[in-house]
Amino acid sequence: MDFFTLLTPDGVTLETSAILIVVAVMFLYTFVGICAGFGGGLTAMPLITMVLPLKMAAPMSVMVGTATALYATWLSRKETDWKSALVLIAFSLAGIPVGLYALSYLPDHIMKIGLGGFIILYSFYSLFIPRLPVYDKRWIAAPMGAVAGALGAAFSTNGPPVVMYGMLRNLAPAAFRGTLNAFFTANNIAIIGGLATSGILTISTVKLVMFCIPTMILGSLVGQYVHKRISVKVFRIMVFLLLIASGAMLIKGALGISALTTLLPAFGMLALLHLAFGKKVAAIRAADEAQKVQ
Repeated sequence: MDFFTLLTPDGVTLETSAILIVVAVMFLYTFVGICAGFGGGLTAMPLITMVLPLKMAAPMSVMVGTATALYATWLSRKETDWKSALVLIAFSLAGIPVGLYALSYLPDHIMKIGLGGFIILYSFYSLFIPRLPVYDKRWIAAPMGAVAGALGAAFSTNGPPVVMYGMLRNLAPAAFRGTLNAFFTANNIAIIGGLATSGILTISTVKLVMFCIPTMILGSLVGQYVHKRISVKVFRIMVFLLLIASGAMLIKGALGISALTTLLPAFGMLALLHLAFGKKVAAIRAADEAQKVQ
C-alpha cells in the first residue's frame, strides 16, 4: 500500500474524490472556527460523514480539535478556573467509554441520525435560548462532563454541554474560554487514546489529517480576514442555518429519504420559532449587550 492509498476502518479503499472532498471541507472547519469563534467541528462533521464512515470522521475531527485547543489552552492558562476544569475532565473520563462503545457497535446510519438530530436541536437551542438561569454550583460539572465525554467520543462534539456549564455558572469571559479550552485539550487527548486502543483510529486517518493541513491553514487565514470585515452576529446566524441544513441532510442520507422530507420540517420549525419568540429573544440579547457595555 503506497502512502496516498487510504483505507477506512473496515478495510475499504477511499476513492480520490472522497479524499479531495474531505480536504476541501476541512477548510470550512478552520474558517468557521476562526471567523465565528465556534462551530468548526459541528459544521464540518455532517459534511465529512457524507463521504466517510463515522468511525473515520470522528477521530479525524478530534485530532484537529486537539491541536487547536492545546494552543488556546496555553494562551489562556492564567485565566482558567482549574478546579472546574479538572472536575469536568475527571467525569468526562466516565462518559468516553460510552461514546466509544456507541461508535464501535451501533450501526452507522443510527449514529448519523443521532448526530443530525443533535446538531439540529443544538442549533435551535443556540438561536432561541438567549441565556440560561445562573446556577453557580460546582457539582453540575459532573453530569455535564460525563455527557461531554460521551458526545466527544461518539461524534467529536463535546462542546455544547461544557458551554452550557459555563453559562449556568456565569463564568467571566476569560475564565469561560480558559476553562473550556483546558477541558477540550485533556478530553480530546483521552478520546484519542481510547480511539487508538480500540482500533478505531488508524494510520489512514492520521494521513488524511496530514493531507488536510494546507487547506486548514488557508481556512484559518481566510477566517481571520473575514472576521475583521463581517458582523459576528450575521455570521453566527449563517453558521446555525448551515448546521440545521447539514443535520437534516445527514438524517436524509441515513434514512434514504428525499431532501425535502428532512429540510422542510427543520426549517418549518425554525420559521415557527422565529415568529413566536424571535422578537423577544432579540430584545433580551440587546439588553444583555447594553448591560455589558455599561
